[in-house]
Amino acid sequence: MKTRVLLTLLAAFMLASGPAWSSPLPASLLRLFAREHVPLGGISIYLRRIHARHPLLAYRAHTPRDPASVMKLVTALVSLDVLGPAYTWTTGAYARGPVVHGVLHGNLYLRGDGDPYLITKSFWNLLHGLRRLGIRRIAGNLVLDEHYMKVPRAPRGSFDGLRDRTYNVRPQALLVNFQAVEFRFLPGASKVRVLPDPYPTTLRVVDDLRLTGGACGDWRAHVHLQIAHESWGNRAVFRGRYPRACGTQHLYRVTDNNRRYVSGVFTELWREQGGIFNGRFLTGRLPHGARLLYAVHSRPLADILRSVDKYSNNVMGRLLVMTLGAVKDGPPGSTAKGLAVMRAWLSRHHLRLPHLVLRNGVGLSRSERITAAEVGRVLRYAYNGRYMPEYVSSLPIAGIDGTLRYRFLGSPVVGHLHGKTGTIDGVDTLAGYLQRGRRRYIVVVLENYPAADTESGFRAEDGVIKWLYARK
Repeated sequence: MKTRVLLTLLAAFMLASGPAWSSPLPASLLRLFAREHVPLGGISIYLRRIHARHPLLAYRAHTPRDPASVMKLVTALVSLDVLGPAYTWTTGAYARGPVVHGVLHGNLYLRGDGDPYLITKSFWNLLHGLRRLGIRRIAGNLVLDEHYMKVPRAPRGSFDGLRDRTYNVRPQALLVNFQAVEFRFLPGASKVRVLPDPYPTTLRVVDDLRLTGGACGDWRAHVHLQIAHESWGNRAVFRGRYPRACGTQHLYRVTDNNRRYVSGVFTELWREQGGIFNGRFLTGRLPHGARLLYAVHSRPLADILRSVDKYSNNVMGRLLVMTLGAVKDGPPGSTAKGLAVMRAWLSRHHLRLPHLVLRNGVGLSRSERITAAEVGRVLRYAYNGRYMPEYVSSLPIAGIDGTLRYRFLGSPVVGHLHGKTGTIDGVDTLAGYLQRGRRRYIVVVLENYPAADTESGFRAEDGVIKWLYARK
């Protein structure tokens, strides 16, 4: 009797909510949402078989929502079509002066065009190329040319105030290793060792962590990092406690501004390879007449997208947007230029998304908007597009990898869902493709309410997918 009364009340609530929904929710989903305390006004669902004329379920599918990182589905679609899956970025080392007996006379210039995946290994290869040319000592200064991209004005951490988080790094033309340092914690007999990688010469680590017993638990809550700014660089001071039961763990943090970070990593890697450099670090433009000494090229865009989508990398996604602007409208690339390219592409291809609001194209915003039906439209267009295999393969696979690695474990959905996730405070979203037998479905679930990013919100989201998969 209680269940019947509950369902009656929920149905009455839905009817009182107006025309924002077009399909009644199944009783099993109503019970699920009631159990997980999901407000029916805070969730949108769009389920559709790929080639069907109408959706199977479209609940509040035309309500604009904050999509969080699901917005990257739009950016990925436009980037693949405009740039092509084989597009690559180039980072080069230039000079005007001669190389005589292993000495480069004059400045060394480093110029980037926004490689989203210029990791330490790639940067090391660039410097190794210079050493293979016979350059042992640089007699001038190191000059960074970052003018290919226009750095956003908003200071790092403006989204939530956490300046040391990697997702808050500002996209730049020469961004090494996402401007981050990986701190590895290795417990020994009586002490915890903190090993940074890379270890820029502009950074010092002070380890005041206490090694303790007991269960591991949420170890990050007990490890406190303070960045002390000095004239020569930065000092990373670790305090708190670290349980021995945690074993080896790691923490990625941003410790410095981009110029000092790149200069510190350059000096570290150059000295490791036997190079000598005692000059200054400057920013400037590549001078006329400078010649290319050596260059490294990025992975192709199709590979880059796997990192952007599978691990929801915000700075990489923002660099994609800026690259669109630089390629189509000329450098410097900027967010505004890139978003204009995206809007023009959507209009040219008659992909109507009237509720779409773009701010940075990656969902790291409180004002970006799109409806569940519009996300479904994007997914359907991509599935019928020329680069469908590259697009789908960039998405996390349920129970297998990326942000879905630990989702749906123990259920039949494992391996059958390619989906993009999105999570910020009060927002949890999931959209992609579900394979069931020979049928493939578009699935979109957007949750916007205070507890959406909690375990109950995740369970509600997963429950929708499981309901569709189990449906006869």
